[in-house]
Amino acid sequence: MIEPSKAYTVTIIDTKAGNIFSLKACLQRLGCEVMVAKTPAQVVGDRLIIPGQGHFGSVMQQLTTEGWLSFLNQWKSEDKYLLGICVGMQVFFEQSEESPGVLGLGWLDGKVKKLNSPKQPMVGWSSCQFSTASFESGMPYFVNSYAIKESQQCIATTSYGETFCAAVKLNNLVGFQFHPEKSSHYGSKLVAQALNLS
Repeated sequence: MIEPSKAYTVTIIDTKAGNIFSLKACLQRLGCEVMVAKTPAQVVGDRLIIPGQGHFGSVMQQLTTEGWLSFLNQWKSEDKYLLGICVGMQVFFEQSEESPGVLGLGWLDGKVKKLNSPKQPMVGWSSCQFSTASFESGMPYFVNSYAIKESQQCIATTSYGETFCAAVKLNNLVGFQFHPEKSSHYGSKLVAQALNLS
């Protein structure tokens, strides 16, 4: 188990589209206090997660309806720690083929596209090669049919019929296309690195 030097409070945004239980358990194993927030008023601490599994349009609708957009833009402008997982990473971008006409947060350039593979969704462990020493390469767990094919902020790639971006990073903004909360000890280590839990 990874032991941070002190306890941190991490807030998970309740987007109605993620396995919050698994993510919460992962964070608790890291020694974190975990809050789940439906609205910005419920956020505690300075580390935030937009969880994964779900539909791009549904997640953006939830963020819009519950008043998250201006809060998240301010959070990013203050360069606080923010981790997006799966569709939580995808909404960092401008739009997605999964939800034509729906705008993402637009923090990163690009459009999320459907994977060109005969069998979908991609489900299972896949080799992930990081291009930065800040994160360790390994075999995280993926469940997705859509992905970012290219990004200037891409720091890791994997392959499933084609090569696509498995992780992005811009200052303290980090996105994982895979599910670290389902990736055993390796995934926990990546979460700790992304949120600077040391």
